[in-house]
Amino acid sequence: MKKGKGMKKKKGMTRREFIVTAGAATGAALVTASVGPFVHTTMAKGKTLRICSYGGSYQESQRKALITPFADKFGIKIVEASGPDIAKVKAQVDNKNYEWDVIDLETRHIARGELENLLEPIDTSVVDMSKLDKKAVRKCAAGNIFWTTSVAYNKKALAGKKPAASWADFWDVKKFPGPRSLQDQAPFNLEFALLADGVPMDKIYPIDVDRAFKKMDQIKKHITVWWKNGAQQIQLLTSAEVHYASAWNGRVNVAQTKGVPLVIVWEGGCVDLDWWCVPKGNPNKDLAMKFINFALDAKRQGEQMEKYIAYGPTNLDAFKYISPERAKVLPSYPENLKKQFAHDADYWGPKLAPLTERWKTWMIS
Repeated sequence: MKKGKGMKKKKGMTRREFIVTAGAATGAALVTASVGPFVHTTMAKGKTLRICSYGGSYQESQRKALITPFADKFGIKIVEASGPDIAKVKAQVDNKNYEWDVIDLETRHIARGELENLLEPIDTSVVDMSKLDKKAVRKCAAGNIFWTTSVAYNKKALAGKKPAASWADFWDVKKFPGPRSLQDQAPFNLEFALLADGVPMDKIYPIDVDRAFKKMDQIKKHITVWWKNGAQQIQLLTSAEVHYASAWNGRVNVAQTKGVPLVIVWEGGCVDLDWWCVPKGNPNKDLAMKFINFALDAKRQGEQMEKYIAYGPTNLDAFKYISPERAKVLPSYPENLKKQFAHDADYWGPKLAPLTERWKTWMIS
């Protein structure tokens, strides 16, 4: 998501404050920036909704297309945070001390949250999920984007050399030289390692963990930076500190629109979803569900993907508001989708914690 998702203490970035005040008489909005989390409010007195997402250009796209319009329409105060984490959700639920009302989480965290009863079931009397892609519907979450993690590279940094076009190429440091970066986590990397080792996309799951870590051993010394968040992955590629990296397609596209010569490789990419969810027992769940329903609107999603970030909408009607040219750079575009595999959340849900511990041990070994 990713992500990305930067975002999530992964996809997460620094917190800032963003205040939108709508004048009661004129309806005009004034924007002020200061230190702290983003805050949206209006002159009308109302409730407060706390939303946590992944920061960076992704959360900015949500702010412009979803969050600020919701605050303005319903006259509520919205406090934004970045860096969602399922462990923090668990702590909030266990202690009944809620920092977040609506959270954007990646699929594997949703799967774990459902297994551990950390999330509210989606109230379908409020949230209309009838227009969503079936892959974007779960009991306790509503998918809000499709996104891809794959090989990305800086075309200029390669100076005319043939670029890597697959994960097998990424692992081939002799034929495709240059500094490299991967995300500091087990999910995705283990799958990419298996692809690099010749496993077909439709045979990745269940993951042969020992084989995957053995393949990771081969690339480990060639990784100059293990990136932590979406901003870092793009900064590394943009500055050419690394020539190749795993990266989120939406972040790559934002850099491309600014003239940075980055390229995303769809072949072997992992397509995943981000989801809106609500912590179990949250007393503000009614307003949270109202926001989720608003954010899933086809026109809202279409505006977000057309104008602000190149992720795929989950509302199938959103493509009515996305130009054919724009659709071609989205991860859910058919020609792109057929080159990728889907992240298996139900595999990762119960295995996320133990494989994260194994990853941490491997990183320091």
